[in-house]
Amino acid sequence: MKKITPDPPVFAPQAAAPCVAQLLDRAAANRALDYYLLDFKPPRQVATVTYAIPDSVDLEAALAQASDLLRCAGASASEAGKGLSGLQRDLVLSVTHLVELAKAYVDKSLDGLITH
Repeated sequence: MKKITPDPPVFAPQAAAPCVAQLLDRAAANRALDYYLLDFKPPRQVATVTYAIPDSVDLEAALAQASDLLRCAGASASEAGKGLSGLQRDLVLSVTHLVELAKAYVDKSLDGLITH
């Protein structure tokens, strides 16, 4: 029996891979554009939030609270690192360094705020 329509071409898995990669890249680009251009905020599940900060908290108060929390975290990590040695001590003290760096950025933000 003769077929009027030929069979579709057979794609090798290597030929199909770039198509899938292109689709994934395009989907990622669309998500990024939607996020930045549409002022997208992902929905937060209230049940999964550990600490709920009220919307009435102003920026200065939030930054001051974050600065205090980072100071406490840095002091805790520094104290925990005193009793350790080797790699564990290095890891704990690197956390101290990161916390101090974050606190410096928060404090810099507080310095730049215009208060009324």
